[in-house]
Amino acid sequence: MAVALMAASIITFNPTQAHAEALPYRCEYYANKAIEIGWPKKEKAKLRKIMWRESRCKTTSINRADPFGGSMGLLQINMSNYGWAKRNGWVKTPDDLLKRNQNLKVGLELFKLYGWRPWGTKSSRP
Repeated sequence: MAVALMAASIITFNPTQAHAEALPYRCEYYANKAIEIGWPKKEKAKLRKIMWRESRCKTTSINRADPFGGSMGLLQINMSNYGWAKRNGWVKTPDDLLKRNQNLKVGLELFKLYGWRPWGTKSSRP
């Protein structure tokens, strides 16, 4: 009987459930890093939600289907912003948008200019 119950629990265990439970901690970690980079503390909760919606808080997330060459990283920075980010010295290559700090920095600079509009939400410029 005990063996049957153990087998049943192994079969019904869903590894994606455990993975999903770990994700909010990863989002919180990246939100804290964003605050260190200069994001306003009052935007932390919304930033966590945006990172979750855009990339599931995965630094390596790429959406090649987005226009202008796709979107990359935690905040899904669109490649239409790459030239601007490079000219300002925040990135050197497109792959830099897959690095946590660079992605959060470019996102912060977009936020300073446009509020939340680049992410399709109501603007809340600081």
